[in-house]
Amino acid sequence: METSYIWIILGIVLLIAEMLTASIFLIFIALGCFAAALTDLIQPNNIALELGVAGVVSVLGAVFLRRPLQKKLLKDLQLKVDVGREIQIDNPIGAHQTTRVNYQGTTWQATNLDDSELKIGDRAMIVGIDGNTLLIRKSI
Repeated sequence: METSYIWIILGIVLLIAEMLTASIFLIFIALGCFAAALTDLIQPNNIALELGVAGVVSVLGAVFLRRPLQKKLLKDLQLKVDVGREIQIDNPIGAHQTTRVNYQGTTWQATNLDDSELKIGDRAMIVGIDGNTLLIRKSI
């Protein structure tokens, strides 16, 4: 089997893995594999060059494109998934104040948009997300 086929198969496997994990990291390694396959077509049987091209494309993509791609792709997804969910307050939050809350197994910044304090044990609904800060209001 030609080396370019191996690179293409590896790239496809990595794209499938990316779809399963949504890490927005494996996609750059897959692009590196595709670039290495193209390199093999241009200059056959030069494994060192193919590995170098795969590494450079993967690293440059991850360094320069990962963050903008994450912001563009995941921002809308997060808003749609998290808005409307309820959380239990484990730290008191004053009106229009920000504190840390537990949500989905980790701590998040949360801002109370209500005019009244949220007390420990209160239920609050996520009404929006601003960056990595949950915007919440007391549930009725």
